[in-house]
Amino acid sequence: MEFVRVLYASKATSIHPDVKNDLIEILNSAVDFNSRNEITGVLYYGHGYFVQCLEGRQSKVDDLFYNQILKDQRHQNCEILYYEKCDIGLFKHWNMKFAPVNKRLGDFFLENHRDDFNPFLLSSETIPSFIDLLAGEYDVEPYNFDVNE
Repeated sequence: MEFVRVLYASKATSIHPDVKNDLIEILNSAVDFNSRNEITGVLYYGHGYFVQCLEGRQSKVDDLFYNQILKDQRHQNCEILYYEKCDIGLFKHWNMKFAPVNKRLGDFFLENHRDDFNPFLLSSETIPSFIDLLAGEYDVEPYNFDVNE
Protein backbone atom coordinates (compact mmCIF):
# COMPACT_ATOMS: atom_id res chain seq x y z
CA MET A 1 0.00 0.00 0.00
CA GLU A 2 1.70 3.17 -1.22
CA PHE A 3 1.11 6.57 0.34
CA VAL A 4 1.52 9.76 -1.66
CA ARG A 5 1.56 13.52 -1.20
CA VAL A 6 0.26 15.73 -3.99
CA LEU A 7 0.31 19.51 -4.22
CA TYR A 8 -1.85 21.17 -6.83
CA ALA A 9 -2.90 24.70 -7.71
CA SER A 10 -5.89 26.12 -9.55
CA LYS A 11 -7.61 29.40 -10.30
CA ALA A 12 -11.15 30.14 -9.12
CA THR A 13 -13.52 30.29 -12.09
CA SER A 14 -15.10 33.43 -10.72
CA ILE A 15 -14.63 35.66 -7.76
CA HIS A 16 -18.04 36.59 -6.49
CA PRO A 17 -19.74 37.30 -3.16
CA ASP A 18 -20.64 33.61 -2.74
CA VAL A 19 -17.02 32.42 -2.77
CA LYS A 20 -17.21 32.07 1.03
CA ASN A 21 -20.22 29.76 0.67
CA ASP A 22 -18.40 27.78 -2.03
CA LEU A 23 -15.41 27.35 0.30
CA ILE A 24 -17.62 26.19 3.16
CA GLU A 25 -19.30 23.68 0.84
CA ILE A 26 -15.91 22.45 -0.44
CA LEU A 27 -14.60 22.03 3.10
CA ASN A 28 -17.69 20.24 4.40
CA SER A 29 -17.64 17.70 1.57
CA ALA A 30 -13.83 17.31 1.80
CA VAL A 31 -13.92 16.60 5.54
CA ASP A 32 -16.62 13.98 5.03
CA PHE A 33 -15.02 12.31 1.99
CA ASN A 34 -11.47 12.47 3.33
CA SER A 35 -12.37 11.01 6.73
CA ARG A 36 -14.07 8.05 5.02
CA ASN A 37 -11.07 7.52 2.70
CA GLU A 38 -8.19 8.21 5.11
CA ILE A 39 -7.03 11.26 3.16
CA THR A 40 -5.55 14.24 4.95
CA GLY A 41 -4.51 17.65 3.76
CA VAL A 42 -4.70 21.40 3.73
CA LEU A 43 -6.46 23.89 1.45
CA TYR A 44 -5.48 27.55 1.04
CA TYR A 45 -7.33 30.20 -0.88
CA GLY A 46 -6.37 33.77 -1.70
CA HIS A 47 -6.19 36.26 -4.55
CA GLY A 48 -8.42 33.97 -6.62
CA TYR A 49 -6.09 30.95 -6.32
CA PHE A 50 -6.48 27.60 -4.60
CA VAL A 51 -3.54 25.52 -3.49
CA GLN A 52 -4.08 22.17 -1.84
CA CYS A 53 -1.82 19.46 -0.49
CA LEU A 54 -3.33 15.98 -0.08
CA GLU A 55 -1.90 12.83 1.48
CA GLY A 56 -3.17 9.27 1.57
CA ARG A 57 -3.21 5.95 -0.23
CA GLN A 58 -2.16 6.47 -3.82
CA SER A 59 -5.30 4.88 -5.28
CA LYS A 60 -7.60 7.04 -3.10
CA VAL A 61 -5.72 10.30 -3.72
CA ASP A 62 -5.48 9.66 -7.47
CA ASP A 63 -9.18 8.81 -7.64
CA LEU A 64 -10.11 11.96 -5.72
CA PHE A 65 -7.93 14.18 -7.88
CA TYR A 66 -8.80 12.79 -11.31
CA ASN A 67 -12.47 11.96 -10.75
CA GLN A 68 -13.62 14.79 -8.49
CA ILE A 69 -11.19 17.69 -8.14
CA LEU A 70 -10.44 18.02 -11.86
CA LYS A 71 -14.17 17.95 -12.66
CA ASP A 72 -15.14 20.63 -10.11
CA GLN A 73 -16.48 23.64 -12.03
CA ARG A 74 -15.54 26.11 -9.25
CA HIS A 75 -11.95 26.18 -10.46
CA GLN A 76 -9.91 25.96 -13.64
CA ASN A 77 -6.32 25.43 -14.78
CA CYS A 78 -5.90 22.73 -12.15
CA GLU A 79 -2.29 21.58 -12.25
CA ILE A 80 -0.27 19.13 -10.16
CA LEU A 81 2.84 20.94 -8.96
CA TYR A 82 4.33 18.15 -6.87
CA TYR A 83 3.71 14.42 -6.46
CA GLU A 84 5.76 12.09 -4.28
CA LYS A 85 5.58 8.85 -2.39
CA CYS A 86 5.77 9.48 1.34
CA ASP A 87 6.00 7.53 4.59
CA ILE A 88 5.11 10.26 7.07
CA GLY A 89 1.95 12.31 6.84
CA LEU A 90 2.56 15.98 7.48
CA PHE A 91 -1.17 16.67 7.74
CA LYS A 92 -2.23 13.55 9.66
CA HIS A 93 -4.22 15.58 12.21
CA TRP A 94 -6.52 17.19 9.63
CA ASN A 95 -9.00 15.52 7.29
CA MET A 96 -8.96 18.93 5.62
CA LYS A 97 -7.43 22.00 7.17
CA PHE A 98 -8.29 25.38 5.68
CA ALA A 99 -6.84 28.84 5.98
CA PRO A 100 -6.90 31.91 3.80
CA VAL A 101 -3.64 33.26 2.54
CA ASN A 102 -1.98 34.97 5.45
CA LYS A 103 1.12 37.09 6.14
CA ARG A 104 3.48 34.10 6.44
CA LEU A 105 2.40 32.71 3.07
CA GLY A 106 2.41 36.17 1.49
CA ASP A 107 5.92 36.81 2.80
CA PHE A 108 7.07 33.43 1.45
CA PHE A 109 5.88 34.37 -2.04
CA LEU A 110 7.32 37.88 -1.90
CA GLU A 111 10.71 36.51 -0.82
CA ASN A 112 10.81 33.64 -3.30
CA HIS A 113 8.67 34.70 -6.24
CA ARG A 114 8.20 38.48 -6.05
CA ASP A 115 4.41 38.19 -6.02
CA ASP A 116 1.87 38.28 -3.18
CA PHE A 117 0.44 34.82 -3.73
CA ASN A 118 0.42 32.82 -6.91
CA PRO A 119 0.98 29.09 -6.38
CA PHE A 120 1.71 28.59 -10.08
CA LEU A 121 5.04 30.36 -9.46
CA LEU A 122 6.24 27.61 -7.11
CA SER A 123 9.30 25.78 -8.40
CA SER A 124 11.04 22.51 -7.62
CA GLU A 125 13.39 24.53 -5.38
CA THR A 126 10.64 26.24 -3.35
CA ILE A 127 7.92 23.56 -3.17
CA PRO A 128 9.47 21.53 -0.29
CA SER A 129 9.77 24.63 1.93
CA PHE A 130 6.27 25.72 0.92
CA ILE A 131 4.85 22.32 1.96
CA ASP A 132 6.73 22.58 5.28
CA LEU A 133 5.24 26.04 5.76
CA LEU A 134 1.74 24.67 5.09
CA ALA A 135 2.30 21.85 7.58
CA GLY A 136 3.38 24.34 10.24
CA GLU A 137 0.34 26.58 9.92
CA TYR A 138 -2.20 26.61 12.72
CA ASP A 139 -5.81 25.54 12.35
CA VAL A 140 -8.22 28.22 11.31
CA GLU A 141 -11.94 27.83 11.93
CA PRO A 142 -13.35 27.43 8.38
CA TYR A 143 -16.29 29.72 9.07
CA ASN A 144 -14.15 32.67 10.18
CA PHE A 145 -12.04 33.59 7.20
CA ASP A 146 -11.54 36.59 5.00
CA VAL A 147 -11.63 35.54 1.36
CA ASN A 148 -10.71 39.02 0.19
CA GLU A 149 -7.03 38.56 0.91
